[in-house]
Parts: sequence; C-alpha cells; structure tokens
Amino acid sequence: MTLPPFSVGRRATVLGAAALVAAPSLARAASAARLPCPSRPGEIAGLLLQGSGGPSGAVAVFGHAFRPGDLPAGHVPEARLTQGGALPVQIDIRNRHADGSVRLALLAMATPALADGQVAGVMLSARPGQQQAASPPQPSGRQAVVEVTGPGGETWRLDLLPRALRGRPWQSGPLAVQGRVEALVPPSSAGGVTSLRLVADVSLHADGALRLDAWFRNDLAMRSGGGAARYTARLLLDGKPVGRFEIPHQPQYTAWGRLFVSRPGGPPPLVRQDPGYLADAGAVARYNAELGVDEALLARLGAATATPAWAQPLGPRLLAQDMYQPGGRPDIGPATQAQAAWLVSGDRRAAAFAIGQAEAAGSAPWHFWDPAGGSGNGGWLDTRRWPQLWIDGRGGPPPGGLMQPVASDTGWAPDVAHQPDLGFVPYLLTGRRAFLDQLQAQAAWCVVAQWPRVRGNPATQGPGEGVNVVRTNQVRGSAWSLRQLDNAAWASDEDDPNLPYLRACSEGNWAWLRSRTAGWSREQGELRGCIPGAYGTPGMLPPWQQDYFASTAASAARRGNPDARYVLEWMSNFLVGRFMAKDKGFDPHDGVAYLIASDPGAGEGETRPLRSWAETARAMRAAGLSNDGGWSKTEGDYAQLALQSLAALIDVTGSADARRAYAWLAGVSAPFTRPQDFRRDPTFSIVPRGAGRCG
Repeated sequence: MTLPPFSVGRRATVLGAAALVAAPSLARAASAARLPCPSRPGEIAGLLLQGSGGPSGAVAVFGHAFRPGDLPAGHVPEARLTQGGALPVQIDIRNRHADGSVRLALLAMATPALADGQVAGVMLSARPGQQQAASPPQPSGRQAVVEVTGPGGETWRLDLLPRALRGRPWQSGPLAVQGRVEALVPPSSAGGVTSLRLVADVSLHADGALRLDAWFRNDLAMRSGGGAARYTARLLLDGKPVGRFEIPHQPQYTAWGRLFVSRPGGPPPLVRQDPGYLADAGAVARYNAELGVDEALLARLGAATATPAWAQPLGPRLLAQDMYQPGGRPDIGPATQAQAAWLVSGDRRAAAFAIGQAEAAGSAPWHFWDPAGGSGNGGWLDTRRWPQLWIDGRGGPPPGGLMQPVASDTGWAPDVAHQPDLGFVPYLLTGRRAFLDQLQAQAAWCVVAQWPRVRGNPATQGPGEGVNVVRTNQVRGSAWSLRQLDNAAWASDEDDPNLPYLRACSEGNWAWLRSRTAGWSREQGELRGCIPGAYGTPGMLPPWQQDYFASTAASAARRGNPDARYVLEWMSNFLVGRFMAKDKGFDPHDGVAYLIASDPGAGEGETRPLRSWAETARAMRAAGLSNDGGWSKTEGDYAQLALQSLAALIDVTGSADARRAYAWLAGVSAPFTRPQDFRRDPTFSIVPRGAGRCG
C-alpha cells in the first residue's frame, strides 16, 4: 500500500501544498520532539511549533477540536510556551458541544521566532473571560484582485478585499480577519457558460500577511447554461501578480483553487497537534503516535509535491480517478495514508501531500451547487428540494436527473464504495474554509448518487427515508458514505445553511440502522452483528467490509451519537466473536480471512451470515476459504482492519472481550501487523485507549 517512487522535478511556486515541503532533516527533528502534556488545572492540550525561519510575531492559523467541557462557555484559550512566556492567541468558534463548550474552533497565534528546524512546545489552557478587545488588522493600501479572461478576450475583474471585509466574518479579532467573496463569473469571461463561480476567502493578519484562498467552482446545477468553462485566471496581491493559469477545459461540477500569501517576513511555524487529544475530542481515530512514520514514505510524499504535475490546476495529484479501482489504495480508510502520516508524525511533507490532495479533490465531479438550496441563498444539492433526483445519467431530465448530465470526459469515475475522505483532516488541522466546502459537497453527493428507490421516499414515515445510504448498498459504500455525512455534519458551523440537511442525513441513517438490528439478529443467529449489504458472490461475506463500517460507527459513537454506539455494540458480537469461537470449531485465524462463508440463499443486497459458528466453520473448509491455522487466506491488510475494529471497541465501549481478542490478534504475527508495517503505512495504525501520546 505504500506509494511508488517518484522523480523529483522543479518545485511548484504556488503557496499551499508545495510551500509546506521541507528538508528531511526538519522532519526527523520534528518527529523526534515530544508533545507537551497537560499537568496543571486548566491546561487542555499541548502543541509543537516547528520553525520555518519566520520572525517573532508571525501569525499561525490552524483548526483545533476540543473535548466536551475543556473550553466552556465564558472561557477563552490561552497559549504559553513551555520554556517561556505567553503567546497572543485568537479564537473564532465554529461550533459547540451540547454542554455549550467549544467543539471546533479556528485559532490564530502570534508565534516566536524559530529557525528552520527548531521546535518549541506550547500549552493551551482555558481561562474565564472574553477575548481581548483590540483593533483588527487594517486593509489600508492592501489589495487582492482576481481577473478572469474569456476566449474572446473579455476580462472580468474583481477587487476582493473590500467585499470580503463587509460580509459575515470567518475570523474577526486582533490577529486575523477573514471574509468570503462569492460571485458568478460572467459567461463572456467563462467560455460562454453560466455555471462558473468565484469563491474567495481573503485574510489579513497582524504580522502584515495578506492571504487569498481563491477557488474557481464550475458547480452551478439545475439551471440552464451550464457546461465546460474556458478562461484564463490571473491573481494579484498588493498589485503584484502571484499566479496566472490557463484553463482550456474545466468540466461542470468540478473546482480548483490555490492559497496565495503576501507577507513581509518568513512564514510562521507549522503547528503540530496532539493526535491522542484529537481522538479524545472525537475528531479522529486513535492513531499510534508512538510508532512514528517511515522516512522512506515521507520522502516519497515530499518528492511527489515537488513534481511539475503537482502544480497543474485540476490535476489528480496521484488520486485514483477511476474510483472503482479496488485493491491496496493509500487513500481508503478513516483517513488517507498521508493524513494518517501527518497526524502521527506532524511531518511537513505529509502535511503538504495531504493538503495538496484536498485541493485536488475539487477536480472530482461531485460538486453540485443549487443556487436556491440551503436556506434559499445557495447550498449543496439535496433531496429535500429534489426528492426524485438521481445524478446518474439514467435519472433522465429534471426533476429525475440533472439539467446538464455529468460529462463523460471529466477523467473521473467517482464511486461511493471506494471514495476517500480528502477534506476532513486537512480542514480540521488547517481551518481552510475551502476544505469544508469540499467535505460538504462530497457528503451531499453521497445521497444524490444513490438510486432513489434505495434511499427511500421522504414522504414515507420512518427514520432515514429519502436519505438512506445503507439499504442494499455495499457495506463499504455505506461505511464511506456515512463517514462523509458524519464528518460534514460534525465539522459544519452551527449557522451553516447546509447543516440541517447534513445532520438529518447522518442521524436518519443511524436511527434506521438501529431500528433494523432486532430483525437482523433474528436472521443471523450466533453470528449476529453483521451489517447486510450487496456483495457480488453469493454465499460470501467479506469481514473486512464490516471492519470498514465499524470504523465509521466508532467515529460517530465517539462524538456522542447514541444510535451509532448502539449499532457498534451490536456489531461487537461478530467483530469480537470471530476470534472467540474456537470451542465451536471456528478457527480464529479465519476471523481475518478474505471471505467468510455465508448464507447462499440470502436475497439481493442482503449478504447474510450462516446462523452458527460451527456451520460456518464447516462451510469455510468445504469452500476452501479457511486459513487452516495459518494465513494463506489473509494476503492483505485484513488483520490490520480487524485490529482497528477491536481497538475502536475497546476505546468506545471498554469491552473486555474485545481487549482479549485484540491481544490475541496482535500477538500471533498475522500478516502486515509488525511495527514496521504500520510505520511504512500508518493508514490503519489505530490503537486502543491508553496508548501514550505526549510527554
């Protein structure tokens, strides 16, 4: 599952992903440093600043998740160097836990001067009070401009900064102000189409930095005039050109963007967060930060971001464009390989790669913006307004299908069963609003990509009707669709017009799942705990798809969803039982076989286990599926997947049986479960609660 080697070419000149690439020596120093641990009342979490040579006072902006109660209402964060004094910090709250404490926030911090490769520890604490009132950075004499020129030479020009600062702020305080500009690009400047939007986030920082995160979203849906756009984009900061891009063909329902920065001094340090604390906060799985990441993988990630192809707008940046492609892809899991490497190591090269792929996700044709959606002023296409809509070409004309079908020349073939989550972790760690857009767009696509007869009729009584992404789906497709919906609902702002729909989709699916468990238990007997789903070969149950689903259920359960927790606890009978049924004749090695024998008479879309472990064991041997005490049928990462399921059960439920099964599987030398395997590929380097994280 590791990436192939890449040749090193010229470094991209656009900021964002490429600007984060650092020398290997810095990565080793950063990985060796320990995150500080809270030890005093009020202390919340430690951070590590990894220097980039910027001056004192350089403003670092990053996202941060908080555990319930750690940052209560009426409190603000403080930041203090572990070997020095206080650092000014600004908070912009994105959403809150049920108890009113902060769940997700965007932080801006004035950092100390750190040489390239130098590190410094920071402790975040909570104190009663309000954010210090001070004058925000002023736009005097500053300028951020976008020019878009069509094939006929007509140029549309927009001065962004005044407009950005007039609207609802995304950041507002003494260290940073940020606002958004959204505008339709005139058809004459967009190659004759009416579907191209400019969405630009503009920031001013107290250190003098001016940031422009500019996105060209050809995503307007369900209105006439849409199609492929052709244009030239030119961007200027403070009167100086910072980028010029020729876009000869941008298919509808795609987007691309770049982050540009004009600053008087060097960049601020990279902020490394504590992955164990983020797991406690429900943001991510519990990745094993103790193991670290293999230098060879980090070097390959760094080399990839330095190639000329990486800088091209609408390029795939090594993503699998044909998402029907199965196998050991490094982008499939609760997070991608690069995101996991970033969380585990804090390495700049992993961060650059993950951020770059989050940008590249824009070129997948799953962006469907409804100008009348959301609260009426625009939102991602949803089935409340379009209950019959199916974006597949077989949907026909509206309201059954899109007004302009997805073109066949996009170069992409998205698939819900093999979709990566490219936006959530980069949004969580950077706070770039564009990545939240990407996350929401993909989540909404997961529903409208489902056949309406499967997702249900919204007029029908019952949970999840009209938004069901589980019924008769492949189990892995259900897992990844729910992952997207859960992450988007969890991360969205409290007043985001897309949030009510995303939350209804997430909660409706979990409620539907819970309502079905009693009936499934009666059907499944001793092996109860399997989520039914479509599988191409009758009589075969892929346990690794159950493990995929368990990762999504565990994530939702950590965040407090009671239905998801109920479903995860119900699944534990199978997830744990496959390793505890030796006395019934079932070889525990077969718990991680590629396939487990199941009921060949189950209906379409309803893969169903046999009703007893003894019967399953006999069927496994008869079909030649059994490991027979070895690992011949476990030639992949299937043991890793089972370990992460068991770790999640221990983490969420404290199950003693899951702990015993985890200890057995971790100790029998199953394929790809050695420490070096997880260092080479940390995608599923997920451990139970209690593993060390800082200090």
